[in-house]
Amino acid sequence: MNSSAQKHPNSHLIGRLLLGRTRIIAAWIFGAILVFTAREYPSWPGIVLCFLGASLRYWASGFLRKDSRPAVGGPYAWVRNPLYLGTYLMAVGATLSIENWYLLSAVTVIFAVTYHFVILDEEIKLRDIFGQPYLAYCREVPRFFPRPWPATHEALVKVNPESSHHEFSSELAARNKAFEAYATFAVIIAGIAGIAFAWKTWLG
Repeated sequence: MNSSAQKHPNSHLIGRLLLGRTRIIAAWIFGAILVFTAREYPSWPGIVLCFLGASLRYWASGFLRKDSRPAVGGPYAWVRNPLYLGTYLMAVGATLSIENWYLLSAVTVIFAVTYHFVILDEEIKLRDIFGQPYLAYCREVPRFFPRPWPATHEALVKVNPESSHHEFSSELAARNKAFEAYATFAVIIAGIAGIAFAWKTWLG
């Protein structure tokens, strides 16, 4: 077992348990609660935040080359996990749009606990794959909460010297199914609006 796994012996196991189906099931449960507790049409601040989360996921997908070199371009210069941050912003925005403060609190707690272990598990794998370049990247860029300024270009080039990896690629975003974030955004907001319309028209 590598030193990272030894340092976090339980996080690797818990992270594995939280990957895959568990997160998918949790997402479906969240979506069902979100949609079926909606009584008012989604508010604009929540819609905008949810859209920004989807856009962050799309932007990040245009830099992510899995198991090739560490992603350092675009949002990866500010934060190591922009995809998960985008997911969180989408969930918060969707919940904010219906002003369900109890669900917002629950989403924040559950997300923090779940993705803490998921991210630790992934970091173990990334350290095994990329070695010292990834460790250097971790020293330059925060894990989840971005700083107001990005890591310097010089520092990021030392982590990943491939110039093309520092530029957004729409083809790469398409291969990473980036548009699914926008599709999810549209389904969530349309679902909330549809249920709110049903309550106001037939069920209220």
